Amino acid sequence: MDLIGDLFKDENPPLIVAELSGNHGNSKRKALELVERAVLSGADAVKIQTYQPDTITVKARDSRFLLSEGLWKGKYLDELYAEAMTPWEWHEELAQKAKDLGALLFSSPFDETAVDFLEKTLSPPLYKVASFEMNHFPMLKRIGRTGKPVLASTGVSTESEIQDSISTLRSNGCPQVVLLHCVSEYPAKIEKSCLRRMNALGERFQVPFGLSDHSMGHLLPVAATAMGAGIIEKHFTLDREDHSSDGKFSLLPEEFQEMATAVRLAHSSLGKGEVDGFIATEKSRHFKRSILVAEKISAGDALTNKNIRVARPGDGLCPSRWEEVLGKTSKFDLQIGHALREEDLNIQ
Repeated sequence: MDLIGDLFKDENPPLIVAELSGNHGNSKRKALELVERAVLSGADAVKIQTYQPDTITVKARDSRFLLSEGLWKGKYLDELYAEAMTPWEWHEELAQKAKDLGALLFSSPFDETAVDFLEKTLSPPLYKVASFEMNHFPMLKRIGRTGKPVLASTGVSTESEIQDSISTLRSNGCPQVVLLHCVSEYPAKIEKSCLRRMNALGERFQVPFGLSDHSMGHLLPVAATAMGAGIIEKHFTLDREDHSSDGKFSLLPEEFQEMATAVRLAHSSLGKGEVDGFIATEKSRHFKRSILVAEKISAGDALTNKNIRVARPGDGLCPSRWEEVLGKTSKFDLQIGHALREEDLNIQ
């Protein structure tokens, strides 16, 4: 199956992805519940993250490794990643849970060993490259060699960096890259969302595109859908407690369900984008204007501004023929309200 091609057919709504991140709070029971609730709340796919703390950073204690602001202020990088990681021994069970519910599960790996692990245990249908990993070229090469499609977030990458990343993936066998616009702030402010960049990415690199959203609520996913996004990724949580690492900017189940419904309704409203592709119902068209008889007309009478009128309903001659029919004579007796027809007139 051409997974990406099927996703980006105009008639198909965006793929809705629930990002679980570290919102399981180091509880496998909660992680399994997150998968189940995400799918029941409208997610087509569930995304997790595959890493070990020492594959992202090193255990250093100088200020460069200390988070000084934001949700995780006061934590060292290795401490944050140790708290937020999804244990590798959970992956197969989480993937099976998603499959049993009719959804797919995939992951963002953070180094080559994670890619090898995912290939061996899950063989996922696609991969996600996180914003901050777009310059991890050894990992990109390894992902490319899997031959799987890739979703790539672009939140902290320049145009040239994105091009280098795409080139690396493609040259190593990646069949399709989908670029996701995102603002890599947590939470991201709506007024800084710059959604038009999403379309610019698609046009500049000639690839499908979507949105990975870290803002509050679901305004941006709906707007992105209207702008042509084929994928919407949003963080999902069961609560906003401190042990849910990304809970403060994630959607609760009922909020996620509202988003999924709104996104699909927005997509259903788009149509085919053709001027003549939208045909009003005959019931509605009935109330367009046409030329009608306004006063009783006898056979042989001339048609005048007084005895005919442009009026509703629209079942008579088109008003574009108004000047053509004025002055013509009637072949028949015509009653008030009669929808004027060409065969009613003496036309030479």
